Amino acid sequence: MHIGSAAPFEYMFPRGKAKALVMSYDDGSEHDRRLVEIFNRYEIRGTFHLNSGKLGQEHHVSVRDARSLYEGHEVSCHTVNHPDLTTLPDEQIEREVLQDRQTLEDILGAAVRGLAYPFGSHDDRVVSLLSNLGIDYARTIEPTQDFAIPEHFLRWGTSCHHSLAIGFGRQFLENDEGHMQLMQVWGHSYELDGFMTADRSKNWQYMEDFCRLMHAHDSIHYATTIEIVDYLKALAQLRLSPSAPVLTNPSNLTVWIRGGKTTAALKPGDSIALTV
Repeated sequence: MHIGSAAPFEYMFPRGKAKALVMSYDDGSEHDRRLVEIFNRYEIRGTFHLNSGKLGQEHHVSVRDARSLYEGHEVSCHTVNHPDLTTLPDEQIEREVLQDRQTLEDILGAAVRGLAYPFGSHDDRVVSLLSNLGIDYARTIEPTQDFAIPEHFLRWGTSCHHSLAIGFGRQFLENDEGHMQLMQVWGHSYELDGFMTADRSKNWQYMEDFCRLMHAHDSIHYATTIEIVDYLKALAQLRLSPSAPVLTNPSNLTVWIRGGKTTAALKPGDSIALTV
């Protein structure tokens, strides 16, 4: 199999798409039920960061409902009790993360590998600890205001808060640079109901309008955060032989590349000759 040209070739998202969209929501509010229903209707994927210590409390999703509610989406850590991790000793940080992860895995019957920092608060010490706690990515609340691929999975900023989603969404759709672009939106579903927000115009209708705007675009890969992480790690494993040139995929995922006007999929273990 050949693809031209080798100088350069572009990495692509699954099925040769140049763009990916991720929605990321915190706290496990009961309002997630309505948000998940909207996401499902418009075929948009979400990552939901839950505090296991608050499940079943007033205005929160119950333990009983969590598994079925988030089916088809990702559940990720948000610590047990939502503390500012930078204020805690190492041992307490480890308990907050590991206990949250274990409880969520018991509920879901599936691995939980990501985290959103409570209050977005993190520092070098916290980041270093997470590396040994089975956490593959950690999302902040720092807006990048762009669609760049993250360089550090444990300091993962977002494109914007959902209050700015429609404006950034239009830019995302209009941007035709050709290389990989990622839009990640974060928020709390209760904000859409008018709680703890300064702008009540960013309500359920606003979210519905945003999801309708982003629905069913051929150029967009709709994914959860952990799916993006796994895919980007697979791309990073690609090996280019300088003498051939031949590109080999040693990962366990199929990846896509584009050279010129040709897009090709490399299955696990496949090699591809790049023509110049």
